[in-house]
Amino acid sequence: MCILPTKTFANLYAGFPSAINSIDCGEYCSIYNDDGIPFCCDIRHTIPTAYQVEWEYLQSNTGLWRMWQSDDPEIFVELLEQAPEGHTLIACKGHQLCQRGFRSISCRSFPFYPYISSRGELIGLSYYWEYEDRCWVISNLQVVTKGFLEEFIQTYEQLFELFGNEKKNFSDFSAEMREIFSRSHRAIPLLHRNGSAYKISPRDERLRRYPVERFPRLGPYKIAAELTFPDEI
Repeated sequence: MCILPTKTFANLYAGFPSAINSIDCGEYCSIYNDDGIPFCCDIRHTIPTAYQVEWEYLQSNTGLWRMWQSDDPEIFVELLEQAPEGHTLIACKGHQLCQRGFRSISCRSFPFYPYISSRGELIGLSYYWEYEDRCWVISNLQVVTKGFLEEFIQTYEQLFELFGNEKKNFSDFSAEMREIFSRSHRAIPLLHRNGSAYKISPRDERLRRYPVERFPRLGPYKIAAELTFPDEI
């Protein structure tokens, strides 16, 4: 068990204030959600997690968050079992009541996770591929700012020092992505910590620099990009 003062997360939050971009990406994805809610803020699609000490910090400083619950006992148990050790599933009051200073680390990071090579190196960030059909940012990686990238890397390096199992969790997740993308003969998109974008061969992890704006659009964003006036959609 990791015993830390709750102010640890006040410091982590202070070091990771940047949004992915100054634009409100939720305006671009919410039109494809039946309730008009950004997918990352809709617990039907995405349930945030918090480190236990982070949850204690949030409880002490804001009423924005509550423990996540489900009316379906089987789903509730299943998702609790899937949550990483030492994490709590949480839900907020809704995107219209967001208090940006009290966004959880998982909210600040989404849709990205720290990509760990098979050599155990945090070389950059990739994304949670299950959201390719919903998240607008995944189809527009060029909007990610240098400031967000640097804060993301710095924050996760600190988290790896604070929580001994976290790096292994993301290392295992990165290996899973390599396996899944290898089976589908797809390269893994990577926003490298050096500021450049790359494609990773999932078989041998060879890095090939790639123009970030050329990564493919996916899901409804692919269709919109192919229209004559995509900005009007």
